[in-house]
Amino acid sequence: MLMILTRRGLLEAAWRRWGNHRGCYRRVCIVCGIVFYAGRPQATYCRAACRQRAYRRRQKVRR
Repeated sequence: MLMILTRRGLLEAAWRRWGNHRGCYRRVCIVCGIVFYAGRPQATYCRAACRQRAYRRRQKVRR
């Protein structure tokens, strides 16, 4: 059986083993609401597209 390792899969496995320690943190994206596994504790967005969407929303509010 061929197993393909991805960054998400490795972070998820690390989170299952150690929880929110040692470079793996389970978070919920504040834009789209999906659960993702981050490599740093300050992460708030699951991907660059969500970060860009939040930035554009903030720009609209300022105008």
